[in-house]
Amino acid sequence: MTHPVMTKPTPVVSVVIPLYQKARHIAAAICVAYMSCRLADVAFELLVVDDGSTDGSSDVLRDWASQDPDHASVLHLIRQENQGAAAARNAGWKAARGEVILFLDADDTWADHHVSELLVLMTEFPEAVLYADAWGEISLERKAKQHGFGIGSDRRGPLPCFFEAMSSGPMIVSSSTAGTWKRCLVESQGFPEGVRFGEDKIGWGRLALLGDVVWSPRIGATWDKSADNRSEKVAGSPPRTAWRDFLIEALDDLEISTATRRNIRTAVAVENACLSGEITIFGHETPALFAETR
Repeated sequence: MTHPVMTKPTPVVSVVIPLYQKARHIAAAICVAYMSCRLADVAFELLVVDDGSTDGSSDVLRDWASQDPDHASVLHLIRQENQGAAAARNAGWKAARGEVILFLDADDTWADHHVSELLVLMTEFPEAVLYADAWGEISLERKAKQHGFGIGSDRRGPLPCFFEAMSSGPMIVSSSTAGTWKRCLVESQGFPEGVRFGEDKIGWGRLALLGDVVWSPRIGATWDKSADNRSEKVAGSPPRTAWRDFLIEALDDLEISTATRRNIRTAVAVENACLSGEITIFGHETPALFAETR
């Protein structure tokens, strides 16, 4: 007697979107999230955490939900007093019903294939803790831009070292390309609340300390730098040291490998050089310039 082959069901996908004063952009973000999930043919929910918006952002979402019963069935709106992006993301993934957590900023957009791309990566590398694909950019002048990312970004699969990649090119995991398992966020504790700038980088760094980061060089998202209320650095603002400070604290982790510890030390040196104004752009040659062996 033959028995049917049992296959593991596709996990539910929860898309977490922090929202603050993005009434002009949130409709585009929610539409692309909905479409990318539908094209991936998965069960999903769109969790939007309105972090105290006063510009009618939530009204835009309610209008979108009223257009179609299916919109209303997948949209879950959480409202809270303004606490910052880290708290909003944490509220989102903690309320998620799905095992797979994907992140999208309210003023960015996804390619149609983004959700499918990350789910394929998660299927191929189920033991990894963080997944991402590449991102493009719309400049302040509304011009499209593509990036050359850090060391290891030319290959699809686990990065040789997340911290080396972060020190040798633009941020390789962004808050609109990242995906992970909810269980991994429970272990990492998500994002550091109270940190205003760089809280997303620390969230990805916490995950990267737990295991492999898997990458696809296919562009899956677009970061709109011309959007309203972006947290860009303002001239005269104090140095943003949160990521450097996180890296220093990570060196106290006794379980990280010798190679990872060496790369984190190099990343600290690179960040110190950036904070001092010695360098402004990271390239593939940057880590070698600041490695301990120089």
